[in-house]
Amino acid sequence: MKKTLLVLLTIIMIAGLTACSFSKEKEKSVFEKMLESPVALMESSDGRKIYVWSRLDLASLASMRIEKHPLEPTDKEDDWLYRITYNPKEKVINGEEIVVSFHSDYLQIGPDYYLPEEGVDYGNILGWAEMKFEYFMKTYEAE
Repeated sequence: MKKTLLVLLTIIMIAGLTACSFSKEKEKSVFEKMLESPVALMESSDGRKIYVWSRLDLASLASMRIEKHPLEPTDKEDDWLYRITYNPKEKVINGEEIVVSFHSDYLQIGPDYYLPEEGVDYGNILGWAEMKFEYFMKTYEAE
């Protein structure tokens, strides 16, 4: 009887640990979610906007060398230069909307702030956003 009880407890523990490990595996980073987004809305602060339907067109953002930082920004949240909204509500039903704002000195992804890693010039990151936006405006003929 004790042996049977021990085997049952072992099975229950293994099942519980397996369930916990699967739930942790399912949690994706914000960058993985951005890569899976079927559409993104890219905007500039001057009011121009364009929908981008190719995942590959914006995939390089997920590989940029940025890291999360606790910041107290000196500008306002609305003082962004470029903004990318992955899974915009008007195009993706029940999708998780992820907003990436490019400010003059930092990136904001949702409520979190990001700065470039040491040795990386933020100007290059901001230049990437400007270059992509201008490319999309010319290629897809904005709305």
